[in-house]
Amino acid sequence: MNPLTLVKRIQKINSKEAELGISEQASWHSKYKDSAYVFVGGVPFDLTEGDLLAVFAQ
Repeated sequence: MNPLTLVKRIQKINSKEAELGISEQASWHSKYKDSAYVFVGGVPFDLTEGDLLAVFAQ
């Protein structure tokens, strides 16, 4: 899936949750709020581990 499309879908979900008044405990955010992981998609395959470390160190 195109990364921009994914971002737009997530924004739509967030807006819908806010519109419906869904509580924080019922939101998808609560499932991942204490996670130490970050999903990163659409990264070019020619980047090295060092390149990614440099990006996330910023």
